Amino acid sequence: MKIVKGTESIAVDHPVFMIFGQPGICKTSLAYSMKDALLLDFDQGAHRAANRKDTVQIATWADVVELMENRAALEPYSSLVVDTVGRCLDLITTDIAVTDPRKAPGGNLSQQGWGVLKSRFRQWVVAVKALGKDLLLVSHDKEDKDGDVRVVRPDITGGSYGEVMKNADFVGYLYMSGKERVLDFNPTDRWVGKNPAGWAPFKVPTVGKASDFLAGLYAQGRTALGAISEKSARVADNIETWRTQIATFTTAEECNRAIPEIRKLPAIQAPQVSKLLLDHAEAKGIIFDKGKKAFFPPANAPAAADAELFTSVL
Repeated sequence: MKIVKGTESIAVDHPVFMIFGQPGICKTSLAYSMKDALLLDFDQGAHRAANRKDTVQIATWADVVELMENRAALEPYSSLVVDTVGRCLDLITTDIAVTDPRKAPGGNLSQQGWGVLKSRFRQWVVAVKALGKDLLLVSHDKEDKDGDVRVVRPDITGGSYGEVMKNADFVGYLYMSGKERVLDFNPTDRWVGKNPAGWAPFKVPTVGKASDFLAGLYAQGRTALGAISEKSARVADNIETWRTQIATFTTAEECNRAIPEIRKLPAIQAPQVSKLLLDHAEAKGIIFDKGKKAFFPPANAPAAADAELFTSVL
């Protein structure tokens, strides 16, 4: 087991995308625009899609198991598309009821059964990534009412909804705006979403012009996640550099000289470095005065000394 240090970046070779939207908006047709896609047709509706590419019609979860064991059959494909993820989870549920009926009495999952369902789905996603495949999940939409607010989310059964959302790196809502299709990854008060890349909504080309739309978007998403990881690693590395530097301070004067430099740090770093400085000063018996925003040696500390630092130093 390798422990990845905070100062190291984490490669995201195969992020998981999910798109959801109402029936008839050409989700499946758009899904075929993934790079070298093989579509797993759980909904048995691929025949209605325009621009259709290679497809496997899935009737039982055993079909998926058989496919995953056939490495040669999967070799030509860069991407697997699950259409739809809701129906995929239904087939796993049915398989649990057959193979372990105690966890699905009467065909309905028990609490343990829900745990098995989430675990099996998560393990399958990991297995797809291990094969070096990109993964797109397609879902119908469903409107839920939260008080007086109606929110659209992927149509995924029960407790498995949270598991799918955790596994998805990007979640986009496909909808019509006038005569144009729009794919929006931003969460709003009207629908859920995940948008770590900070994308603005995309106008989706017509089916004939969208043959590689998701392939390009997926590549952008992979790059964006890599950049986020690199940035996080740089932040952690800078904080560790400050930690090492602060550890050498022995006087209030050295602590005070650090304050102007801490003020210049980005907002995500300044509070962390401030806390490091406060803890170190306290350990050395150096007092910070909140009113004067300065450190003093114990003998010269004002009576109203306050040990709160955090962002007050800044």
